[in-house]
Formats: sequence, C-alpha cells, structure tokens
Amino acid sequence: MKITDKEQFQTKFLLGRSLFLGGGISLLLSTGEKDVYLGIILGFLLGIPLIYLYTKVSFYNIKEYLKKKTFLNYLVKGILLIFYLALIFYLVIIFAIFIYSFYLPFTKTLLSCTPFLFLAIYLSSKGNKAILRIIKILFFINVLLIIFKYGMLSIHIDLSNFLPIYTIGSKSLFKTALIFMVFTTSSYMLVIDAKTSFKTNLISYLGSSLIILIMNIYLIGVFGSSLARTFSYPEFSILRQINVFNFIQNIESFLAINWLFDIFIALSLSAKNIKEILGYQHNTWTYIIFLGIAYLISTYVIGDYKIAVSIYKLALPIFLILNILTYLILLLKKILSKN
Repeated sequence: MKITDKEQFQTKFLLGRSLFLGGGISLLLSTGEKDVYLGIILGFLLGIPLIYLYTKVSFYNIKEYLKKKTFLNYLVKGILLIFYLALIFYLVIIFAIFIYSFYLPFTKTLLSCTPFLFLAIYLSSKGNKAILRIIKILFFINVLLIIFKYGMLSIHIDLSNFLPIYTIGSKSLFKTALIFMVFTTSSYMLVIDAKTSFKTNLISYLGSSLIILIMNIYLIGVFGSSLARTFSYPEFSILRQINVFNFIQNIESFLAINWLFDIFIALSLSAKNIKEILGYQHNTWTYIIFLGIAYLISTYVIGDYKIAVSIYKLALPIFLILNILTYLILLLKKILSKN
C-alpha cells in the first residue's frame, strides 16, 4: 500500500481514535479519574517503542510479503486475521451501542448496523485510492468539527476540577497509560502494509494522541471526574453543553458524527485486509463475517450494558497480546529473511 506522508497522518489520525468512542474513554476515566491526562501523557511515551517496532516490521504489499507458502507466513496470516477480526468485533460493539443509545433505540441493532457495515465493505472493494480519497474528506470535516466543538466548550472549563494534582497512585496511573497505549496503537495494524519512516509515524501518533488528551481534559474540566465517569458515552454528553448565542442548541447528534468517521475507515480497512489475507475475489465472505459479528452483538451484547462493558474491558489484554505476538513474529520473519 503506497501512501504519502500526508496521507499517513490523515489515516492514522482517524485510526488512532477509532477504539476510544464510549468504552475507551470510559475506561480511561474510570482508572485515571481527574489525573487521566497524566496517564495519557505517560501512555504516549510508552507507545513510542511500539511505534518504532511498527515502523520496523511494516511492509509495502501484504500479498507479496506473505506470498510464499511457509509455516511462518501462515502464522503471520493467522495472527493478522485474528487481529482484524478482533478489531471488527470491538468496532461494531462501539458503533452498535452508540447508535442504539442515541440514534435508533427502537430499531433492531442488526438492521441499524447493516447499512453502515455494507457501506464500509463497499468502500473496501474500491481499493486503496478510493479509501484514501474518502479519508482526505473525512479528515477535513473532522478538523472543522474539532475546532468548533472545543472552541464552544472552552468557556465551561473549571480548572478547580483538576485539583489536587496526582492523587490516583502509580498503579492506576500505569493502568491508564497502558489502556491509552494499547488502544491508540492497535488500529495502526490495519495499515501494516504502508511503509513509512519512524518520524512520520511518530507525528501521526502525536496528532491522534493530542486530540484524545484534549478531549479528556475537557471532560474533566467541564464535568469533573466523578460526574464524567457516570456517563456511558461522556464525549457525547459533553456536546450537550454547546450553546451558540442561545440560538444553536441540541446539535450533539450532528457533532458526534466525526467519531463514526473513525470507525467507518477502520472497518473499511479491516474488510480490505481480511479479503487480501484470505485471498478471495468477491465480497461474499466479508459480508458473512461482518453480519455474523453484528448478529452476535445484536443477540448477546446489546441487551445488557454490563455485558458490553465487561467485554470491552477484555479488549486491553486481547489487543496487548496480539500486538506483542504480531511484532515478535514479523521481527523474526524479517531476521530470517535477511539471513
């Protein structure tokens, strides 16, 4: 996948935030409390070695890279396939609960998710150029919405909500940092076949991390940590505070659309990568995989929010293990290839 530095930044800016809507932010706030921003800063620093490893093992073309029928290649394909399926599972959970909670509470989850999933699969079938064109458009809209949202919310920040500083302890701080590091870097595996420099990847990582940091600072500054932790989707709830000259109100549903952009791009890239790994030509199997996951979530997860929260908490060890395994195997493959 050939991609310019600018396209890298735009793509990873969206991907780096895709796992945080709802569950990701709630996990950060539940462990970091009012010191969540310190955990995010530490998590960013801990994530730099992962970004370096990502740079070392990334490649230009997954089909060519894994073309030979060797045990190690099959192992890489298997790990990446599991990784992408896990990403799809959690992305669909985030999207489904969000749509069910705030947009279509009286519509069957499978029905409300299907058009979105099919659109993501359709985009994936159009190739890298089409995906990158859509990313450019969505990135531009994202930037405009971010500037507007945080500009309007700045007057509501109360700095006393951050005092006293650092009361959570080192254990909670490290856990917060670990959540941030894993959730931010895991989705980068969707563009493992986009070879770029460490500097470019670091700038991309910094961009998405900065926005997540600002979002959490606003949540604590506006709500305070105790209230912010009570919301299932705190970043949506805060948008209800926006009031432009007592004229523009209740626009949170429109302003929240940029988070759906992140999920949409991540799902499109997941669909494309699964198709390339399994080597089939048509999208039939992709539709089956996506609908199967949506059906499981609609049947067993949506009905009980506690189950959804418990499943989302499992994302941390799952993605951490998959990250480590993927990097170790790809590094081993690279060493053996050189020898």
